[in-house]
Amino acid sequence: MVLISVCLIVKNEADCLHRALQSVPQNYEIIVVDTGSDDLTVEIAEQCGAKTYHYVWDNDFAAARNFCTSKANGHYILVMDADEVLPIDTDEQIQSFVSCHPRAAGCVIINNVMSGEIKKHKMVRFYPNVPAYYFKGRVHEQIYESGEPAVFEMLPLEVLHYGYEPGEYVTKNKAERYQTMYEAHLAEHPDDGYMLYQMGKLYFSLNEWEEAEQYLWRSYNQMQRNRLYFPVMLVMLGYVLKEQNYTQEALTLLKSFESVYTDFPDLYFLLGLLAMDSGDMQEVEQNFSQALAIGDTVKYTSVYGVGTFKAAYNLGLYYEFTGNVNLSQQCYQFAAEYAYEPALQRLK
Repeated sequence: MVLISVCLIVKNEADCLHRALQSVPQNYEIIVVDTGSDDLTVEIAEQCGAKTYHYVWDNDFAAARNFCTSKANGHYILVMDADEVLPIDTDEQIQSFVSCHPRAAGCVIINNVMSGEIKKHKMVRFYPNVPAYYFKGRVHEQIYESGEPAVFEMLPLEVLHYGYEPGEYVTKNKAERYQTMYEAHLAEHPDDGYMLYQMGKLYFSLNEWEEAEQYLWRSYNQMQRNRLYFPVMLVMLGYVLKEQNYTQEALTLLKSFESVYTDFPDLYFLLGLLAMDSGDMQEVEQNFSQALAIGDTVKYTSVYGVGTFKAAYNLGLYYEFTGNVNLSQQCYQFAAEYAYEPALQRLK
């Protein structure tokens, strides 16, 4: 049996740490590094059987992660956060992955729960416990292998993450902590498109639209279209414009990228919503149908359902509005198969 070490860095996570550690398979080693809690975080970790260590926080996530993983004894390391939950089949998935891809790093799916929606993105969280692998980056740290971003295989493990909920940002001062780190980085690298996007995303999570728009436009202006963050940032900027009733500006922006991101359902889903706002019924049908044709994706950070039940539900609303009862019911039925409550209500 391959020994797995689950590694976490924590601070004041008493409200969620027990939930996270209870989701870890019982035969896994748990390493918890505390960076300055003044609540019951450490006691909870110890009650759950974790090996606990203390680390003086120095505004460097990579350094804290590397200290944490240095305490691990397992053959492989699985990194998680205190506001996450592992699936019930974690060990089955990992043992199968190790058998198929020995000595390989694994990229998992993170399901970010945000205001009732799930945003999916990929992240390398699993790797062999050897010196060649380490974290790099003071904020939004990433796993490197021998000086380069780690090459990975897909590990079909889906982790629930609750840390982007607005309440989490407020009660744990996450917004203030990340804002300080982002500002420090941008003071040295003002044209870092990815970090500008992260700052915009922070304000987006707080529903502070004007501030979000400012940073997202700055990120957009770097025109790093070959980076995976760019289309996600683009759609986020479209939502920010929509929230401020700048419908035409959002449409003009997004339509110019239709031919670039033909496999990104979130782009077409938002175009469908904007077409609803502008009253362009033909575009409503076309865009939601295109989102459905693409389907849900893990290539990009994506809202779960925009390529399936959410698109089908909105297409059903369009058909109902235009008098096509049969097609509207078909769309609602499709969405209802995903237990999507609005569709179930329409069918009633």
